[in-house]
Amino acid sequence: METFLEIIKIAVIGFFALFALFLILLSLPKSKLRNLVLEIGGWTTAVGSAVYVISPVDAIPGWIFPLIGQLDDVGVAIIGVLAFVMAKFMQRERRKMEIEDREWRKLR
Repeated sequence: METFLEIIKIAVIGFFALFALFLILLSLPKSKLRNLVLEIGGWTTAVGSAVYVISPVDAIPGWIFPLIGQLDDVGVAIIGVLAFVMAKFMQRERRKMEIEDREWRKLR
C-alpha cells in the first residue's frame, strides 16, 4: 500500500511540474504553443457552440422558459462567433509575425 501511495505522489508531482511548464510556455509572448492553444481553443469553441445551437438538447429548454430558452441559444451563438473571429485573428497575427521574422532575418 505504501508503494502505491508513493507512485501516486510521484505521478501528482510530475503532473503539476508538467502543468507548470505548460503555463510558463503559454506565458511567453512569442510562444508558438500559445498561438496554437489559442487558435485550437477558438476553433473548438466555435464548433462546440454551433453543435449546441443546432442540437435539440438545451441547458434551458425553450418550451419551459420561452424567451430565456431562446436567449441562451443566442448567447452561445455569439460566443461561437467571437471565438471564430478570435481564432482567425490569432492565425493572421501569427502569419504576420512569421513574415516579419523572415524579413528581419533577411536583413541580418
